[in-house]
Amino acid sequence: MSGSVFKLDLNESFPRLARPPIVEAVIHWQARAQNPLEPEALMSALAKRLPQYPMREPMQQVELMAMVSEQQESPVVRHSKGWQGIRLKSADGHYVVQFKRDGLVFSRTQEYQHWEKFKDAAQEAWQAYVDIAAPVDIQRLGVRFINQMASATPETLHDYLRDAPTCPSNLPLKEFVYQSTFSVPGHPYGIRVIKVMQPSMPGVEQSSGLFLDIDVFSSKVLSNDPAALDESLGRMRWLKNKVFFSLLTDAALQSFS
Repeated sequence: MSGSVFKLDLNESFPRLARPPIVEAVIHWQARAQNPLEPEALMSALAKRLPQYPMREPMQQVELMAMVSEQQESPVVRHSKGWQGIRLKSADGHYVVQFKRDGLVFSRTQEYQHWEKFKDAAQEAWQAYVDIAAPVDIQRLGVRFINQMASATPETLHDYLRDAPTCPSNLPLKEFVYQSTFSVPGHPYGIRVIKVMQPSMPGVEQSSGLFLDIDVFSSKVLSNDPAALDESLGRMRWLKNKVFFSLLTDAALQSFS
């Protein structure tokens, strides 16, 4: 994505992979609820509005505070719980919705299929948030895809990444974390890319391999207009694809086809 002027060209298409390495897809709206959200009333409203998510549970935020005084030799730690919202899950466990005072997080955590189905389900949940919480606008919109290439090893990274990390003095690579943030010239978006190579973690299944985390986010406040939102999501998805297909080698992409 360097060497020439970047152009956001929606006419440029990308191949649809038969086996995309996506382990989680997320659309995140940050927006302040104007209507009061009370736990019991919200639980009831969501049961009627989003019945396809039968598993519902409250979300709590725990805060710790250390108090120090002259009369005490050691600090006193106090903790408090605060209700943040409701977490919903679909019957098959594939979709997760976090309905919070400061926005909505919609994610698919298993067996991602295709963008249109994912986006439509997310927008249905967002419309429920708009109707119930009445946010004035959207402070931040994010489209985030986390990919995992479990077969990648430190020795085979060149088979996956066009720009693999260099190893000084031929030292063997064990793991690495690389994060970069990009602006999009002429458009109100930013892109954060995190590449992680990590070994297997004891007791955690499918924790090893190469992770490619791409987060496209808005850099200005957006309106709640459905048509404008749909246009923004389309552009952000295109940017996500542009980054994904630019970072991986042809051999890696072929293995997902």
